[in-house]
Amino acid sequence: LRSDIIGGSTTRTISTSRQLTMSSAPLAIAVVAIARLYASGSLQSIVSSFFDDVTPQDQFMLIAAVGGLLYWALSVSQFVQDDAPPKKPQANATLIDSSAFVPNYPTEEIEKASTPKDKFMAVYPMLRDEMLVHMKDVNEMPQEAIDWCRDMLEYNVPGGKLNRGMTVVQVQETLVGRPLTLVEYARASVLGWAIEFLQAFFLVADDVMDDSVTRRGQPCWYRLLKVKLIAINDSFLLESYVMTILKNHFSQEDYYLPLVELFLDTIQKTEFGQLLDLTSQPMDVDPKQKKKIDLSRFTLERYRKIVKYKTAFYTFYLSVAIGMITSGVKDQEAYALARNICCIMGEYFQIQDDYLDCFGDPAVIGKVGTDIQDNKCSWLVVQALNRATPAQRKILEDNYGQWDDKRVERIKKLYKEMDLPQVFATYEEDSYKNIQSELDKVTLMPKEVFEILLKKIYKRSK
Repeated sequence: LRSDIIGGSTTRTISTSRQLTMSSAPLAIAVVAIARLYASGSLQSIVSSFFDDVTPQDQFMLIAAVGGLLYWALSVSQFVQDDAPPKKPQANATLIDSSAFVPNYPTEEIEKASTPKDKFMAVYPMLRDEMLVHMKDVNEMPQEAIDWCRDMLEYNVPGGKLNRGMTVVQVQETLVGRPLTLVEYARASVLGWAIEFLQAFFLVADDVMDDSVTRRGQPCWYRLLKVKLIAINDSFLLESYVMTILKNHFSQEDYYLPLVELFLDTIQKTEFGQLLDLTSQPMDVDPKQKKKIDLSRFTLERYRKIVKYKTAFYTFYLSVAIGMITSGVKDQEAYALARNICCIMGEYFQIQDDYLDCFGDPAVIGKVGTDIQDNKCSWLVVQALNRATPAQRKILEDNYGQWDDKRVERIKKLYKEMDLPQVFATYEEDSYKNIQSELDKVTLMPKEVFEILLKKIYKRSK
């Protein structure tokens, strides 16, 4: 018997040898009966009478009848065995029945919390502890590894603005059209935290790739002396925790498979966007030579594709689609509409992010912007290239993508000379009006779902 548990359901396949074993009961009875007749001497008398007193034709008929009865008995036995419900496999370190997981939602803490953020935060300790117990009880990890992951989770998961995660709760409440019960609120928050764990995975890995310095007002995780490149494996662990959270809390739901597929598709799309971002410039350059800059690769078309895949899907569409799936929305046209609006918002959000990376206050945005030094395909450099005179383009070519404070300041000065802050302000107002116009067309679902997102990002400063 082979049992595979996928999303809480059990599938069962029976090998040929197993079938024969289960169907052998009638045959065993026949063997015991023949042995008893032989021991009593009756078998010899029966055989003698069979061959001496019965004609060959009747002998054949009798053998055929007995054979038919035996075949019928075997078939009935097989039918009964096949119709029986499969046995549930015992949970062990390599095969876990998620139906045995019983969550202990912190409903009292949620009820006592005074703000939406505090209510959302009340669920995090439960998920953190579940992951640590999962390491110990299911995977036999030593205390040293468990302590490491506790520190890693505390450092990287709960410290952000939590907008993505809290949006899941708001979207679900909007779609069901009533306040959520405490348990419903907790379960929606679990899905929101799954996004926050995913966000932590992306950020820990992204900081290593970008050689970033600070994140959320503290040194990047990989910058800690005890961590360094262990951060790469930590990012993988954060990703795996997302799937464990979903399995623990939602594997018994009918929407579990669409939910998992949504997360997997979002992860892949985000990684495609990261690939486009990282390969915007050639990397095969001799480190002893001056870094080669190919500004011709910084096109608006490439920028929009980076933004769509790296930012829009996981920052906006994921939160909305989770609420739609768990609320029972089936209309594929509604999902297409949500995806389109969320991608427009994603571009708007990323352009804000690019502007803040250059001109935002590090004390407010929680990080030191490095897009210029990292030679990123940023909205600002794309706009500058589209407006630059030959002399201005020469300044860009000579200074962009260099880890030199004076060169960075020269680029920022050029942006101001080209009036890019005003260009951004105009773009922000025009984009807001465009999004509002798109929302006026929404009829397949409550447009309040998208207004929740827009309010969070309009004229943001961090």
